[in-house]
Amino acid sequence: MLNDAEIIYTKEEGLKYHAKPKKKLSTLIFTSSDAFDFLYDDWKELARRSGRFMYMSPDWAKIWWNHFGENTNRTLYIIAAYNSEKLVAIFPFFKGVSIIAGIEIDHRLQLIGSGGNTNETLGFTDDYGISDFLDFIVDRDFDLPVACLFLTLLRNPGIAKRRIILHQLRDDSFIKEVIYPFLLKNNMVLRIAKSDSCPYIDLSETDTLLSFVEQSKPNARRRFRQTFRAEGANKEYQIQEAKTLGQVKEMSADLIRLHQNRWNEIGFPGVFHDSRFRAFFTEIVQQAHQKKQLWLKQAVDSEGVCAVRMLLLYNNRYYDFLSGYDIESPSAKYRPGIALLLNLIHDAAKSKITSVELLRGREEYKFDFTENQIVNWQITIPAQHKKGFTGKVAVSLLYFSSLLYKHTRREMLLLNVQYRKKGILKMVSGYFKFRMKTLQRG
Repeated sequence: MLNDAEIIYTKEEGLKYHAKPKKKLSTLIFTSSDAFDFLYDDWKELARRSGRFMYMSPDWAKIWWNHFGENTNRTLYIIAAYNSEKLVAIFPFFKGVSIIAGIEIDHRLQLIGSGGNTNETLGFTDDYGISDFLDFIVDRDFDLPVACLFLTLLRNPGIAKRRIILHQLRDDSFIKEVIYPFLLKNNMVLRIAKSDSCPYIDLSETDTLLSFVEQSKPNARRRFRQTFRAEGANKEYQIQEAKTLGQVKEMSADLIRLHQNRWNEIGFPGVFHDSRFRAFFTEIVQQAHQKKQLWLKQAVDSEGVCAVRMLLLYNNRYYDFLSGYDIESPSAKYRPGIALLLNLIHDAAKSKITSVELLRGREEYKFDFTENQIVNWQITIPAQHKKGFTGKVAVSLLYFSSLLYKHTRREMLLLNVQYRKKGILKMVSGYFKFRMKTLQRG
């Protein structure tokens, strides 16, 4: 319990927050993974009523921590805020420390779901992990008291020495909408930068797939109709759904295969080169199937599976999590991967799902489906305890060591892809050809 973080706030004149004065908050801090089970029901309910995103659910947080987070240099630091006995906010942090030659150089707080670097001793340079949207989970009747609580926590000696790195904050996140302006008003030094654009499909006024297509841009509408003909009258492929656990496992294996083949063919290692992601993916998929939150379908043509798409359902939103397709299949020119996404829109409209999150990245096909997008941000709060000259030099060395490690490891992975594709004699020439193409594409 952080007794010095218990506060009674007074509403400041001119601040436009919807909160009643004199709401007293107390805090509990959890540093053991038992916290996920202890908090589960209250966390789940808080995320539901605050309309939070999948990556802030207790299930995602626990599975991410088990596969990516837990490390000798990382410690859970989940802060739960209560009004009487009611959970009103969770700050889902973990602590990270970078150590060189036995000396602790850098201390951080990050949100569960960000990071995941296998070599944390060299820091988290540009390492924002696999979770697309992160935030605090807050009962919005308590906006201002929670903001005041966070400001108080920043002055706690155990937190003040740490950089706080907040990755993947949507424009409409609690941190971006409430915490960020509140800290600015209290003269806090902050750094903020855009990190990603995230397109999404708004289905709140869509009743059927046909109405969605009719509202699309002319060029997109034409392409969609070609896709319909390929699946329908022309029977170039058929769409199948995974219903049983056995079908889920089989279709997931095809998804992994197609995804990896596609990225390896381009010259990249693909996400499944990391055994941690493969294990994480398997657990997330099977749990989603068990909880009826999984949408998993494939397109099959004359030569077999040609495309697979997997989405997760949470708080009335679909998340377009992963897909794979075979560019050499007989039906590739008919875009079976797009047919799967159109099929998803049919299912979503029928079930009154309000949104499909297409997630990070500006791939061209996404803008056939939507012009809507939201921006993600990274906000960094520097440590409140200033470092001396020696400390600043050590942090600079850490930063450049981290950059060196990051780029060296990336190039080794790319070289390994060429080795698997072309063998030891041609891997170097293949690597340089691939790198020239990536430079030309910018």
